[in-house]
Amino acid sequence: MKHAISVILALSVITMFLVTPVAAATSQGLEWGVAYGDRFDFEMKSSDEPVGEDIYLNITKMPTMAIPDPLDDWSDIPQPDIGFYWANGTSMGISVLIFIGLVAVGSKIVVPVGNFSLLTELVAVKLTGEDITDDANVWRISWDVDINSTHENRIVGAYSKVDGFLAEYKLETLLSATDEVVDSFSVIRKNLPSAGGIDLSNITQLLQDNIVYVGAGIAVLIILAVVCKKR
Repeated sequence: MKHAISVILALSVITMFLVTPVAAATSQGLEWGVAYGDRFDFEMKSSDEPVGEDIYLNITKMPTMAIPDPLDDWSDIPQPDIGFYWANGTSMGISVLIFIGLVAVGSKIVVPVGNFSLLTELVAVKLTGEDITDDANVWRISWDVDINSTHENRIVGAYSKVDGFLAEYKLETLLSATDEVVDSFSVIRKNLPSAGGIDLSNITQLLQDNIVYVGAGIAVLIILAVVCKKR
């Protein structure tokens, strides 16, 4: 009987460790998919001429304010501090203005993950004339505006469904009649994670963030093995 009770207690403790999250999601299922120090590499492309330089964005500070619970306004989503750098580590300085077009599609570099249906509803209320689409890996906001009788501009901001960080930023000029792209500039994220796959780097980070729980869990497993052996 004592052995059975010991086994039950050990299993209960193990279960507690297994379900302990790094950061709890809100009641609406929202949580951050990024963390301090995360780096995201991008390549720039232009239809006019080779850009010849890549960039990376780095999270230098997570928001001090928690995600509102409940979240009922797109503008209330807090943003982390972001560093913008050329591939050689030099600050982009005034060149970060290439991202000014994001203002037209919600002004976010990163969004929380876990409930993109809610984010779609909030964006629809906040913006006018936007088109919101998604697929298995990316959630996308686009906005079109006529520049003359024959051409229009399109701005696209796309976000990874895995971590919520910017996946693609695109500025296009199109023929209004055919939607043919005649000019474009884009910033495209490298090594975009797949929502349907297993990212080993994420698993490694999870273990690092929960090293105390992992260590305690291993200790409990050893105790459980000893108890079972004595039984």
